[in-house]
Amino acid sequence: MTRPLLAVACLLGTLSLLATSTAPLAEAMRPSGGAPLLPNLRALPATDLRLERVGDRTLLRFSTTTANIGAGPLELRAGEVSSDGSRQKVYQRVFLSGGGSSDRLVGDFVYHPAHRHIHFEDYARYELQPADAPGASARLGSKTSFCVMDTTAIDLSLPGAPRRAVYRLCGDRVQGMSVGWGDRYGYQLAGQEIEVTGLPDGTYVLRIVVDPRGRLQEASVGDNVSTVTIRLSLTAGTISPP
Repeated sequence: MTRPLLAVACLLGTLSLLATSTAPLAEAMRPSGGAPLLPNLRALPATDLRLERVGDRTLLRFSTTTANIGAGPLELRAGEVSSDGSRQKVYQRVFLSGGGSSDRLVGDFVYHPAHRHIHFEDYARYELQPADAPGASARLGSKTSFCVMDTTAIDLSLPGAPRRAVYRLCGDRVQGMSVGWGDRYGYQLAGQEIEVTGLPDGTYVLRIVVDPRGRLQEASVGDNVSTVTIRLSLTAGTISPP
């Protein structure tokens, strides 16, 4: 474990005293009546596609945005710290229309050394699938963990959408995405790439998959995948419509 991870883990351990009481966090909640106000995550198609040469490697870089178009926020709360201090349990808090809320274990927070803050693990997956590229193989992005927050207003006309960002920090206690808001990761950030070294020229489909393990509670999962079809030519160093 790296020194930054140790430092963050110690901080997480200190901040987690409330979450590690004798009763599990989920049991400590006192739900009231009413229907659950579930988030609905939507993976928007990748944008800002470009090729980058890094030594003898070629990277396909792109920007991604996840939007919440549901009836309630996606709220993630830190819980118990693991025995080795390397990760922390994460609970999704779902608010109820009659007041109150309930929590559900959905994964882990980990420290992301390249971004130098806490990420929610297994939040998304990047895939590049050959569509018409003889001899090509599928490629996966290495980035799977994200800091979830309000970065971009998507549709503030939705019921319950706040006019201003609510989840504004990459916190080690609470992260989330408000109704009508999105979380954008720009192409220049670490992990916003798929290595395409050696791929033959041809047509490919870039897929963005949100919550690939199906751990989050949502109103619908039918829009958790977005696709963009591209013509990729490493020979010419270009990306274009098919």
